[in-house]
Amino acid sequence: MDILFCVMHRLSESQCTSWAKLHQRKVRKNLGQCLVEGHRSVTQVLQNGQISVHHIIVSMDEVEDPSSQLVPSLREMGVPAESILLATPTQCKKLSDTPSPQTVFALVDIPEEWDVARGFESLAAQSQSLVLLLDDIQDPGNMGTILRSAIWFGVDAVLCTPGCADPWNSKVVRSLAGALGVISIGQIPYEWVESIPESHVLCGLDMAKEAIPLHSVDWPSHTILAIGNEGNGLSDTTRRALETQIHIPPARGSKPEESSHTPGVESLNAAIATSIALYGYRQKP
Repeated sequence: MDILFCVMHRLSESQCTSWAKLHQRKVRKNLGQCLVEGHRSVTQVLQNGQISVHHIIVSMDEVEDPSSQLVPSLREMGVPAESILLATPTQCKKLSDTPSPQTVFALVDIPEEWDVARGFESLAAQSQSLVLLLDDIQDPGNMGTILRSAIWFGVDAVLCTPGCADPWNSKVVRSLAGALGVISIGQIPYEWVESIPESHVLCGLDMAKEAIPLHSVDWPSHTILAIGNEGNGLSDTTRRALETQIHIPPARGSKPEESSHTPGVESLNAAIATSIALYGYRQKP
């Protein structure tokens, strides 16, 4: 066993019970913390250095495995022994929300919410900017995929309405694979769209007949792109506030109503549609 781990403390039952409750949204909000699970995610969180890491929790099975590379990698990244806690397999199962729990976790601080008012003032001073507005994206898997795409395509910030999945939900965190804190996330009330900053133009993915095909959009310099709920699309409040409606045409035809000619597919998954739209945005001159 690596000598570094001979001086480590054990995870107490009270700590385990307390941190297992971080799978509940209200507990995460009250404590301002969440759990990151898995080798890849924990390693990337440590390497990114974007958020505060309080503890690394490692399974005894991992420590006792001579083929494990976790021990040397933690040492190389300068993780102090006092911040590492040893856990039993039973405790790891309690901390995880998956059927097959991982053997390493990180207890981290949730980044501060993006200050929407100040953030838009800063973005207005740039030559161009892109903000995503998620209008009740409820599925954590979609939320995680959208956030990954937003990071990949250089989105400046993401806004979430009250009905959105929690960005720090365990499934979202797993989807991000350690990219926590890399993108700014803010919360807005539904009525915020009725008085968006004058510097920006609100566009939205929509299936309305008057929607413009993605490849024909003349993107504003400062864009807010709204993405609707998985089942209902954009809310009426958001749709009324749109200055530009955009649709992604199917293989046959270029109009939204022609998607009915695509057998068995009425629309795209919200996360897939977002990724395609962001790619389209990045192709603008």
